[in-house]
Amino acid sequence: MKRRASHVASLDRALAELGYRSDPESAQTASRWLSVLEDFAPGRPLPALDTFPAPSADAVRFRGLPFHSLCAHHLLPFFGHADIAYRPVKVIAGLGAVARALRHFARQPQLQERLAAQLADHLAAALGAPVAVRLHARQLCMEMRGVESAGEIEVVALRGGADASLLG
Repeated sequence: MKRRASHVASLDRALAELGYRSDPESAQTASRWLSVLEDFAPGRPLPALDTFPAPSADAVRFRGLPFHSLCAHHLLPFFGHADIAYRPVKVIAGLGAVARALRHFARQPQLQERLAAQLADHLAAALGAPVAVRLHARQLCMEMRGVESAGEIEVVALRGGADASLLG
């Protein structure tokens, strides 16, 4: 608790030096921002991927699974949705397990490219199956600073011999 108070005090001083103390609404900003960072701290254990015997080899597709993360470069949000598909070999994933895996990898400072790769690697290893992951996201670091341009970024990660047609 003492260490957290020290971090809040340091961040509060930095905000004051940048001129953020003229607004009374920002009195608790340092503490609140630290709480956000704590929510995205890496190192949480990866949730188990529940599997069941595959009734067929027909493609399984998840569409529009929402996610949000923090850009590892700027700690600004990026958010969007994931389309995930695999072709079962021996097992299928529990429906909630795929969403929990996406959330796990997104809940740390991240790059959209790395998020897609980590999720695809994890699912391909756990399922022993061809996997395709497509992430569509808005990057607030791109929209709020730098080029200040809005747009959606798409990243596709393919594993186990999958091609993009698996996504449908």
